[in-house]
Amino acid sequence: MAQLRVQYGQPIAVLRIIPASDFDGTVEVQYEKAVIAARMVLDRDPPYPVIGLQITGVNIAEDSVGKIKEEMRALLGQTGFEVAEISNGTPAYIDGLNQRKQFAIGSVFKLYVLATLSEQIKGGEKKWSDVVALNHQSLPSGVLQNWPAGAPLTLQTLATLMISISDNTATDMLIDHVGRRKIEQLLRRSGHSDPSKALPFLTTLETFALKMPRNDDLRERFAAATESNQHRLLEQEKSRLGIDSVSVTNLATSPRHIDTIEWFASPADISKLLAAMHSVKDQVVTEILAINPIIPPGDAKRWEYVGSKGGSEPGVVSFAFLIEAKSGRSYAISGSWNNPKTPVDETKFLGLMNRLLNITAERR
Repeated sequence: MAQLRVQYGQPIAVLRIIPASDFDGTVEVQYEKAVIAARMVLDRDPPYPVIGLQITGVNIAEDSVGKIKEEMRALLGQTGFEVAEISNGTPAYIDGLNQRKQFAIGSVFKLYVLATLSEQIKGGEKKWSDVVALNHQSLPSGVLQNWPAGAPLTLQTLATLMISISDNTATDMLIDHVGRRKIEQLLRRSGHSDPSKALPFLTTLETFALKMPRNDDLRERFAAATESNQHRLLEQEKSRLGIDSVSVTNLATSPRHIDTIEWFASPADISKLLAAMHSVKDQVVTEILAINPIIPPGDAKRWEYVGSKGGSEPGVVSFAFLIEAKSGRSYAISGSWNNPKTPVDETKFLGLMNRLLNITAERR
């Protein structure tokens, strides 16, 4: 809180409290230079002390995209974003920073999986109600890694978990079910500007395993290989890319090979993907993307609809929003921050992205 006073002046008043439950909600506080939104969690036992507090939004007085660009440029590492209006399935550029640069995007890559699944369902190859047995295991985030093998799951359940809580096991199951090559084809068709950097399209477990020190030799061979040989290595070295080869402690603290072993896209690439997904008008996809809006509830109310996906790991944070204004206009807004040397501040970057959304919401 002392840091907030340094940046935004003294707190003046509590503007509103938006409950999520009896013990959880969002508090908006007016500071001298900004309105700060924070998620607050109370203990369930008297005297109900605060046990969790997370800053979820910062609205600057007389804010502008120019100010946001200055703050992004000041961050250590590389940053970029794009704001685009969607019309007839095509994104029209409004503003951006490094919008054509390729970034590691973390779990935002799962949008490509969702888009491929939706396309196959629209084409009649699959149904949302199709049931598959739990037959994969990855690392958290998620819950399915702890479920019993063979548990029945619909494709809609897997997609919901993949997007709303970024379940990695659900993601890997869907990649296997829809087909890695099919996702790669969609990525190319969506207009990705550098498929050679993005492909092969790795599972979460393959990514974790390739980052392990014990796989240094395999990672070097993989990074130096052509795309076709990379595909071949993934098949030939499956025994070295399993759950037993991964140590969580090697992933949890500092960036690991985010420039080579990752999922890559530019903000402009994500705009194209979101515009294509918007044009399909798949109601299930629309509902799935809206489960976890990421931004504070008060700011979400500025919009008719907020669909979102975020992703982060040490050195990487990325957010993508598919949103509809109360005027009926639709927008794709996405951004990323990468630093291969040190972890990045997810909360700080989300605050910058939320400010972009708030400014866009005021467009006429």
